[in-house]
Amino acid sequence: MSLYPSAVARIVPLGRSGLTTLGILLGLLYMMMTHVAVARAENNPNSRVIRHSDVVFMYDNPDLYEAYGCTVLGWAGARSPERIALAHQRGVRLFAVSVGFRTEFARMIDFTPDFLQAACRNYAGDTFIVPWLWDHKHKGQPAWWFCTNHPLYRQYLMKRLEETVASGADALHIDDYTGTASAVTWLDACFCSACMAGFRTYLKTKLSAERQKELGITDLDTFDYRQFLMNRGITPERYRKERPGLPLATEFLDFQVQAATDFVAEYRRKGEELKGGPLPLAVNSGLTSPLSLAITPHVSYFCCEVHHAAESRKVPFHPIYVYKLADGLNRPVTSTASGGDWAYIMENNLPGLVRTWVALSYAFGHNLMAPHRQWCYTQKKGTHWYSGPTEEYAPLYRFVREHASILDDFEAVGRIAVLYDNHSRRLGKGDIERITMSLADANWPFKVLVQGNDWLPGYRVDPTTLGQFDKVIVPEDLQPLPEIQAMLDQARSQGKLVTWSAGDNLALLGKNPVQVSSPGAVFIVPRVKTTGEHPVMAIHLVNRQYDGEKDKMIPLTNLTLTIDETVLPGRADGCRSAKLHSPGKEDMTVVVKPEAKHLTVTIPEIDLWTIVELEWR
Repeated sequence: MSLYPSAVARIVPLGRSGLTTLGILLGLLYMMMTHVAVARAENNPNSRVIRHSDVVFMYDNPDLYEAYGCTVLGWAGARSPERIALAHQRGVRLFAVSVGFRTEFARMIDFTPDFLQAACRNYAGDTFIVPWLWDHKHKGQPAWWFCTNHPLYRQYLMKRLEETVASGADALHIDDYTGTASAVTWLDACFCSACMAGFRTYLKTKLSAERQKELGITDLDTFDYRQFLMNRGITPERYRKERPGLPLATEFLDFQVQAATDFVAEYRRKGEELKGGPLPLAVNSGLTSPLSLAITPHVSYFCCEVHHAAESRKVPFHPIYVYKLADGLNRPVTSTASGGDWAYIMENNLPGLVRTWVALSYAFGHNLMAPHRQWCYTQKKGTHWYSGPTEEYAPLYRFVREHASILDDFEAVGRIAVLYDNHSRRLGKGDIERITMSLADANWPFKVLVQGNDWLPGYRVDPTTLGQFDKVIVPEDLQPLPEIQAMLDQARSQGKLVTWSAGDNLALLGKNPVQVSSPGAVFIVPRVKTTGEHPVMAIHLVNRQYDGEKDKMIPLTNLTLTIDETVLPGRADGCRSAKLHSPGKEDMTVVVKPEAKHLTVTIPEIDLWTIVELEWR
């Protein structure tokens, strides 16, 4: 994303805040306790740095902590120990401070008079600006895109890391963490001296002698990729059009992605050395491509932009894909909408639509950042800001905090799996978003299984995992590696494999274990508590009947929900009553009707979001 570095949250004077010496000491003590808690969470694979019930601020604002129930500062935190101590004192459990790898051009210009030496260079040899910062200047200089492979720029970034850790931050956030890597396919870069040197080193370990001979490379010690292409008559125009098919294009992209990932991993390690302990890391990644997922093994959670299609004026589906994929990656997502989404919300005054985004995020087990200050962007206006009405949003977040007991430690259920294969995605095949959208539209409980590769190590699907599901869905154009294909062939022989095509695939899954009789569309998301003495299920129902003209929800009445025993955490006849929780309403208890192998619940009304709590004793 793309936050202008000078656009930081207003800092409240300490005198006004009432932060006393005792308060500072208490805040520092809290920081020490938080540090220990974070260390335990990082060392426990079953712990989450971000809880399902956390309320996350993008920008710091102590005046709104209590109104929203803020527990996490996720992005652009103030950089002073006093401010962080104040946040801890007021209930903020985790305070992250952000470093922008692409947007801190002003600080870089101030850092060294030789700043242009570290600027990215495209194939034509020209420097270029960060496209969405076209309306920003500093000391007469535009927002240059600096190269994260250049030693000079890395010196600056390390200085920023030292400042961040010195502030006492609980966690580190990196905006635009891909740095130079995302310029490869977008802006024909980077061909600076540092990238050419780094690519030479990369090729020495990757390129066989036979391949070198085939390409006519006689000396890797002096090899310059740009000159190599120019000698073949590749002009800047041809490079732009033909890049993917040019010699060494695949290797060059791989080098840039690996360089970006390795640097972020090194950056976190250095931060932990400076801190003397664990430093949770979050990055701004949309989770929409192999490049954006490559950093996953090194992050604690994603704190990122997710497109919400505000202009459609409908409850969106794309965030569901992101949330389900993140579940498969075992990483929480604290999301915000895109700059274009927020600009549309601001221009058209649609807080009701945003409320559906909030409900959707928590229903699927993740956290939409509170919209009290959000970055807006249009090509016409450039950067501007949306500060949503507190009275519209804060009660919804307070509902989340007040119902943490039916959010935390609850995970998605489902005996249907969808396979995400990173190898196929790098080939432009195997996209599962359309599948996840169809399943969510039909309220099929499902999970995403992730098969990694060299860009996504540590994620592997095996026969035991596949055996836990009744059906495994794969896209029809999947192109997995042979060992994965062998497992899928075995699943097919067992009648478990479903190849998703353009036809009616839902019929291949059998009977949906979740059924609803409703006057309108509603998302149904069953989640089960993974800890505790007695089984508990929380079934989220999110109303999809949003009126885009009036920015209002059309309430749904007299819904009958039927849940099959195959997705229940206990016998159907072991649950006799259900408690309904809805924002702005008193909790109420309704009768559960157990039948043979399923149970039925009638919900009198849903406005925006209702959670049905089922408990077994």
